[in-house]
Amino acid sequence: MKFELSIIKNQLTSTGDHLKKGSVFQLLSGFFLLVLLSYILYIPTQKSIENPRLSEGDIIQNDIVIREDLTIVDEEQTKFNRESAIEEIMPVYQFLPDHKENRTELINNWIDYLRSARKQFLKNKNVLKSIKNSIEEKFGITLTESNIAQILRSNIHSRIDMEKFLGFLDTTDRLGVVSSKAGTRKSKDGTIKMILQSGVSRIQRVSELLDLNELKGRVKNYFQYEQSFNSKESTLLSSILIEFINANLTFSSILTSKEENLTLSKINPVVIKLKKGRVILRKGDELKNDDLKIINLIYEEEKERGRKIPLFFLIFFTLGPVLIFVTKLFISWESKGINGQKLISISLITLLLSALVYRVLLFIIPVILKEIPNTFSIESNIIYYSIPFTFGPLIIAFIFNIQSAVIFSFINSISGAILGEWDLTLFLYILIGSLTVSFGIEYYQRLKRSPILKVCILWLFPVNLLFLILFNFTASISDPMQLLVFAGIASFSAIMAPILAGFIIPLWEMLFNLLTELKLVELTNLNLPIFREMLEKAPGTYHHSQMVSSLSEAAALDLKLSPLLLNAMALYHDIGKIDNPQIFTENHAIYKNPHNNLTPKDSAKIIISHIQNGLARAKELKLSESISSAITQHHGTKLVRFFYDKAVSNSSGNQDEVDSNLFRYPGEKPINIENAIVMLADQVEAASKSLSSPNEEEIRNVVQKIIDSNIEEKQFDNCEGLTFKALNTIGNAFLKKLSSIYHMRISYPGFEFKEDAENDQNSK
Repeated sequence: MKFELSIIKNQLTSTGDHLKKGSVFQLLSGFFLLVLLSYILYIPTQKSIENPRLSEGDIIQNDIVIREDLTIVDEEQTKFNRESAIEEIMPVYQFLPDHKENRTELINNWIDYLRSARKQFLKNKNVLKSIKNSIEEKFGITLTESNIAQILRSNIHSRIDMEKFLGFLDTTDRLGVVSSKAGTRKSKDGTIKMILQSGVSRIQRVSELLDLNELKGRVKNYFQYEQSFNSKESTLLSSILIEFINANLTFSSILTSKEENLTLSKINPVVIKLKKGRVILRKGDELKNDDLKIINLIYEEEKERGRKIPLFFLIFFTLGPVLIFVTKLFISWESKGINGQKLISISLITLLLSALVYRVLLFIIPVILKEIPNTFSIESNIIYYSIPFTFGPLIIAFIFNIQSAVIFSFINSISGAILGEWDLTLFLYILIGSLTVSFGIEYYQRLKRSPILKVCILWLFPVNLLFLILFNFTASISDPMQLLVFAGIASFSAIMAPILAGFIIPLWEMLFNLLTELKLVELTNLNLPIFREMLEKAPGTYHHSQMVSSLSEAAALDLKLSPLLLNAMALYHDIGKIDNPQIFTENHAIYKNPHNNLTPKDSAKIIISHIQNGLARAKELKLSESISSAITQHHGTKLVRFFYDKAVSNSSGNQDEVDSNLFRYPGEKPINIENAIVMLADQVEAASKSLSSPNEEEIRNVVQKIIDSNIEEKQFDNCEGLTFKALNTIGNAFLKKLSSIYHMRISYPGFEFKEDAENDQNSK
């Protein structure tokens, strides 16, 4: 537990320091890449109308083509339609609910007052003036004293058949009475909508209504012809009684507004839809008035769009969270494969390069199509499907693994869909193709470059073609020749993707010093000059490296690490011994032991020098850091124990007289689990050779002691990802491998070598 806590503490400390130093740089780098990617994917809006200063009769100098789909509202025509609709709206009038009751009450009050006034008048003729004033005060009617006297003397009010008169007024009410027809609001055709007291509406022409002046004439005629008053009396009665009769229709602004709003809601704006690519006017056409109106509308719409926030910011804020999520996802992985430390940077750069290639091809392909005879009609959006969107996922799948490629496929599909005007169908097309090549590379493995071409021809082409055919059927495109166009598009995309990927993968390997599985296969070819030289000069070291490789591969398989990487690290870890092969015991079968003539210090110095010699060789061979690290870390900072003990023995056992630093390897301690495996495999392989007749128990003890000694010497303090569970897995893997190598064999008849040797010895 102490060992495990020490490892965790060291990891946290180093991680904290790394974050402090690199977080600001990473943040700025990520922001810069995001801005650059957004800029590449952002396509500025092209204007259809370059010269707005046109007049009727001008000759068009260049074709006027709609650059993007436009939906324009013709405000002028919309306003005209609404005004016309409002003119057709019938104003709404309501009947006054208490009109009849109020009128009857006023007339009855007037009759009652005349009865009492007549009594006063008959008693005293001089009360006319006071009666006149009283009438003005109570009823608001101005009459002359002579008219008042005439009314009172003739007692005409008592001769009125009030029941018939009120019935006559009720009849006129049904027609509708307004104050004045001239001031009455009406529709274009002279009608209004009347809301009766029952709530029922009725359409009526204003000409069929009565105003107060017409009603006065009708009242006069009524008294003259219906109740037999003379002309003078009828005129007097009509002029008085009309004062008690008011209009029974009143204009309702609220109901009229509702009618207007309801009508206007049914008047849709006049919309002009213009599809991208439509030619409004061709070069040489004369500009007419209707054309000028359309051009002005297009210009104003594009001008208004120009004031809006550019689409760049939408792209930026769409890709930003996606990239942050993907980066966090990559960081959280426990194992990212051989090139895991470079996964994020290479994925971002590949994404940036992909977007740039898409943008360039989006410019080049239409130019090429213009030079080809127009045998088939090709829609503008079909061009997007010919772009090789899958070359980026091909690169990531080949360099890293399927998990990385799948995640990259999603963000690559988003980028492609943004470039394709936010097309969901294009997003699905890119995503399906990207996932196809990702799984294809995993299926064929990465031990050759040919899978890149196989995947695109045998997998990607059929998938692309099938998708486009299905898209053709669902889009109801009737032209069967369009299938040939789709086949050409699918072929172009499937051919260009491996070409681009095949060019970029070696470039990435060189620029970023990457190790692909194919590169590892090439580096571990035992026919390479370095291994031939090792076999010739240091055969013991050669076979030792082979054994270390076998043990390391076994541990890698159990821990789900890359066996190819461990194989390469093990094969190259001792290449520094080629320069002085006679110094190392495994080669003493063909060399004399030179240590008999050397001091322990000189022997240790020469042995330790194989680290620097190995690094020099690695530099000449241009080995990657992952492989070179095995040279410097497979001994850590351990002592050359044999010669150190020998030096101490020569000093009569006094350790103070011997400087242990002269006998200690200057290399680094293992910083990752792969180097820890190589270190343990190197020590276990050497120790197992010291066993005369190794069995499983002895091998187990050797493995356990070596692991324990490295823990005690703190050789794994800087090792990332190494836990007790991992150490146990490594130990078991070594045990199984060595037990299979040193297993007991049966004696074959006639080949009893041990007995023959003993008989020969006795005969001597």
